[in-house]
Amino acid sequence: MSELFQSNIEEVSRVCVITNPRHYSYHMYYNQASADGQSELTRVNWWTRRKGFYTNLLLPKSSELYKDMKGRMFVIPVLHKPPWHFVSFENETVHVEGGRDEKLLSILAEKLNFRYVYFDPPDRSEGSSIINNTMPGVLGLIWQGEVDIFIGDLTITYERSLAVEFTFFTLSDSEIFLTHAPGKLNEALALVRPFRWEVWPVIIVTVALSGILLFVLQKVRLGWHSVKLSELCDSVWIITTIFLRQSLVTKVHGDRARLTVILLYLVATYVIGDMYSANLTSLLTRPAREKPISTLEQLNDAMTNKNFKLLVARRSSSHGVLENGTGLYQIVWNKMKNQNQYLLNTVEEGIEQVKHFKTVALLGGRETFFYNAKRYGVRHFHLSEKLFTRYSAIALRIGCPFIDQFNKQILNMFECGILSKITEDEYQKLRKKQLSKTGETPISPAESFIGIGEGGSQSENDETLRAMSMKTLQGAFFVLIVGCCFGALVLIFEVVYTINIRKR
Repeated sequence: MSELFQSNIEEVSRVCVITNPRHYSYHMYYNQASADGQSELTRVNWWTRRKGFYTNLLLPKSSELYKDMKGRMFVIPVLHKPPWHFVSFENETVHVEGGRDEKLLSILAEKLNFRYVYFDPPDRSEGSSIINNTMPGVLGLIWQGEVDIFIGDLTITYERSLAVEFTFFTLSDSEIFLTHAPGKLNEALALVRPFRWEVWPVIIVTVALSGILLFVLQKVRLGWHSVKLSELCDSVWIITTIFLRQSLVTKVHGDRARLTVILLYLVATYVIGDMYSANLTSLLTRPAREKPISTLEQLNDAMTNKNFKLLVARRSSSHGVLENGTGLYQIVWNKMKNQNQYLLNTVEEGIEQVKHFKTVALLGGRETFFYNAKRYGVRHFHLSEKLFTRYSAIALRIGCPFIDQFNKQILNMFECGILSKITEDEYQKLRKKQLSKTGETPISPAESFIGIGEGGSQSENDETLRAMSMKTLQGAFFVLIVGCCFGALVLIFEVVYTINIRKR
């Protein structure tokens, strides 16, 4: 057998060669797996007519063989994606400055005794699916056999599983979209904002029915000899005066009518008035904000009516979900293709745009967005509701012989809570960096996760909860001005009407 044939045998393939060097004699060669990756073709047995097999063929289990990789070297592509990897590029060299997956890989290397070195891939993207018998990104390098491992925020999808093999998941995440934090509404209108158009029909009906009831009670006392429309209008005006908490000048006849007026006074003063005062205090101390965009349906409507733009990282799992999706995802994807820009090279580019523009949204993983929101300032961002659950794992070549050892180590770290611990450590490192820059007093780990709006809720921090100022009371003066103008118009109308009547 030629040396060229033996040197080109891949580790993931199994080759058995039977030769017949002489009559009634057979030699068997097999590329037995080895922990260092040097899968050479060696003779494992032979057979002769006279003696039969020389020895029984016995192959060691891969679980025992790959416990110790004997310092095997892996060349691994790396992408800059905090908090999974912090990468800096200088003069065509790659410097990995830490990250959650860097810590995970170092633990695996220590347990399985292998070494690794990072390199900058030609295409700085993950790769979403096989297109025209090619796959771009780092997954394409694994599919073509150029590298063996890739670790990062790599979501498991069906399209990717056709090209690579995944280990046990290293992260359980959620697919969401990131938007700019809802802006504050005009504080001057806080007093009148509760009175939306849905409220006024109920108020009018309540006043009208109460006025009719008071009119009926008075007529029961005085009798139904003469029924005038002016008397009904007077009863409605009395009820209006009561609900406006003004002094009552008009006389009310009948004990039942007086008792009804007293009850209405109590209701208007101690029930409706106090409830409105309590709600008003809450509105003034906590300024109202715009309604956040929290679901995919709301985002679709915003893209249609408010010229919203949705961005996604190129060749990421989120890109694949939109491109291969159906239903609402397909509708959103078709709208995205009409935008000037919808594919980004990195997630950080999209986060920068979301921070500075209110009509931009970014689709991706919750953990990545949550961490970067802490980096750039939580007051600028809002997380949507969970669209679906996704899982991230380490990508290996299909048929990789040491995947069982990787799964065993990852499962042990998952059960012991090590994966959660190294993820939380990245948030604590970020918090310490922020404290060192601002000189603030350290806070507890639980408090460090408070502050970003998510789903239907909105963020609460020291900037939104503050003392009430005179600016919030401007609404009362606006209402007073509108009332004075309306009263002046009514007065002018009555004067003109009276003058015309007298001329006749």
